[in-house]
Amino acid sequence: MADKTVYVIIPAAGKSIRMGSATPKILMEVSGIPVIIRTLMAFDGYKDKDVEMKVVVVTGSTLLDDVRDLIEQYRIRCVDAVIEGGETRTKSVGYGVEYLRSSGIPDDALVFIHDGARCLIEDDVISDCISTMETNQACIAAVLARNTTKIIRRIEGDIPSVVSTPNRNDLVEVQTPQCFRFRLLSECYEYAATHDIAVTDDSSIAELLGYEVKVCNGSYTNIKITTPEDISIAEAILNRRSCP
Repeated sequence: MADKTVYVIIPAAGKSIRMGSATPKILMEVSGIPVIIRTLMAFDGYKDKDVEMKVVVVTGSTLLDDVRDLIEQYRIRCVDAVIEGGETRTKSVGYGVEYLRSSGIPDDALVFIHDGARCLIEDDVISDCISTMETNQACIAAVLARNTTKIIRRIEGDIPSVVSTPNRNDLVEVQTPQCFRFRLLSECYEYAATHDIAVTDDSSIAELLGYEVKVCNGSYTNIKITTPEDISIAEAILNRRSCP
């Protein structure tokens, strides 16, 4: 019997517009394995066997059968359900929250939200998120910004101009998992639904409501598959991992 349970909502209903392919990116292969399956394998094969992963995949209506078939084909054990998503990421995650609520999970349950297309996540990132959540209500995986970032002003009919240059040491590039106690996550998505808010970053809702969000260690290899070039980058990362 597992000592703790981590519930994972995996939004995978995006339209893959930037991929420029008729094949949805979650079904595209990285070194011979579909992106969504690589993502699920990371949680299914998590090293700490005292942690039970219970995953809800939220995907497009036309992909439900494909995703379910792949889960069966690759014998993924951690998936509790594959459900239909919404028009936006926020609505898809909200449906995942509703599913967990209907299943009766406790208010203090630990819930991860992880991008379906972020298929190279490793155990160390998952472990650091779990550890950080032992004493906190919300956290995000992130890495320090590697490039100088400028704040700009856009003026209609003119070339954008620089307003200021933030200290790079104060900036992080946000990844997933984004992690919450279920009570807080439920409050966030009730607020988003009531106020018709659409976000690409779950923790921003918690910030808006005044909650503290901790930052734990992400990884520069924890990339999100978005463009065709990302497939090649992901395969290069996997090749490097397999080298002695």
